[in-house]
Amino acid sequence: MGDPLKPGPGRKPPPAEHQFLKGTSGNKKGRPKGSVDLKKLTRKVAQKKHAVIVDGKIVRKTLLQLVIESMVRQAAIGASSMVALNAEIRAKVSPTADKLEGGLGFLLAPAEVSMEEFIAEEEARNANAREPGTYVDHKAAEFMKAAKGVHSPLGEALLAFHKRWVAVRAPG
Repeated sequence: MGDPLKPGPGRKPPPAEHQFLKGTSGNKKGRPKGSVDLKKLTRKVAQKKHAVIVDGKIVRKTLLQLVIESMVRQAAIGASSMVALNAEIRAKVSPTADKLEGGLGFLLAPAEVSMEEFIAEEEARNANAREPGTYVDHKAAEFMKAAKGVHSPLGEALLAFHKRWVAVRAPG
C-alpha cells in the first residue's frame, strides 16, 4: 500500500525539531489541577440546601429556591426591577409559542364518545363543583378593598404588583 516513511496527502506533521519529545505534554501551563469552571461552581452553589424557618417549621430549600421566592415577594410589593427580572426569567424558561423554533406542535383531540357517555362524564365532573355565589375569592376581595382605598396588606401588595405589572407590560 503506502510507504510508512512517506506521509499521505493532507496535513503533514511538523519537522522533527519542532515535535514534542516522548512523554512530555504540549500544554505545560494548561488548566491547573482542581480548578472549577464558573458554570459548575454556580450550579453547585445554587443547589446547596439551607435550613430556613417557614410557618414555624424548619424546611430545607436550595439557594436557587430561596432567591426565586425572594424575587417574587419583592415583585409582589412593587419592585419594578424584580417584576422585569421575573418576566425575563420566565421568558427564558418557557418561551412563548411564537418564539419556539419551527413552530411545530401537536393537536390534542378528545376521543369520540356517545352523547350519553359525554353527559355522564360531565355530571361526574360537576358533582363536586361549587356554585359561583357560594364561595369567596379572598384575593379578589382584598384587591378590590385596596383599589377602593380600604387598608388591607394583602390587597395593597396585590394592587402594587398589578400596577407594576401593567407599567412593565405597557408599550412605550
